[in-house]
Amino acid sequence: MKIICLVKYVPDTEKFEYDYETDKINRDASRLILNPDDKNAVAFAMMQKKQDPSVYVEVVTMGPLKLEEPMKDFVRLGADHATLISDRHFAGSDSLVTSRIISRYLASKEYDLLLTGTHTLDGGTGHVGPQIAETMGINQFSNIVAIKEATPAYSIVEALQEEKTYRLKIENPSVLSVTHQMNLRLGFVRYENIGRNVDDQFALVTNEELQLTAEQIGGKGSPTKVRKNVVVKREQVEHKVVKVDDEGIDEVIHFLKEKGYL
Repeated sequence: MKIICLVKYVPDTEKFEYDYETDKINRDASRLILNPDDKNAVAFAMMQKKQDPSVYVEVVTMGPLKLEEPMKDFVRLGADHATLISDRHFAGSDSLVTSRIISRYLASKEYDLLLTGTHTLDGGTGHVGPQIAETMGINQFSNIVAIKEATPAYSIVEALQEEKTYRLKIENPSVLSVTHQMNLRLGFVRYENIGRNVDDQFALVTNEELQLTAEQIGGKGSPTKVRKNVVVKREQVEHKVVKVDDEGIDEVIHFLKEKGYL
């Protein structure tokens, strides 16, 4: 079985740089983290590979060149291959163009299952998974909270739709867009694998390979036009530590009642 995970690195909501002149996040200067929904997609694929070493796992992302080492870490974690799609001409691509670029890469690949996240911290449109499925002409489903079974022929999933959980059997190949509610642990690179050379299992793909026209990529190819962005700044909340005794328990209960939780 071959699984390809489509992931995105997003600006850390605690540590990002915003360029107010261009009205955009400066992704080169911001600290990027693996999107939580996507992390669960990779964690599930790794879990499948641990149970059956013959499962082939590739991790693909589209982003800046500085993601080369984080992508190589997926191989150090146990993935078979990591691919970074990066080109300066892709800058400004909306979700439609992003889906087009990734789909062009996938067109030459064989796979049984495409796993990705439903939403991202920096957008949350939920468009990319379904758009890739539409482009590739395969099945898809989003808001998946559990994958009960995955085979080359089909997947059995549980998905949350309008506050109800549905159990579905989906024919593969398909795109399954999962959520962080799967609550899977990805783990860390083992000490002995830190910095291990995995160049033979990594690929950098540019538009030289994909051959998309200027009218199909970047801001020029993107129909989405953002009129204005609003930057929400989080306020620092004071933390309080209480003892595990009667007085501390009473204080916690009082706090919860005050906030309306009890």
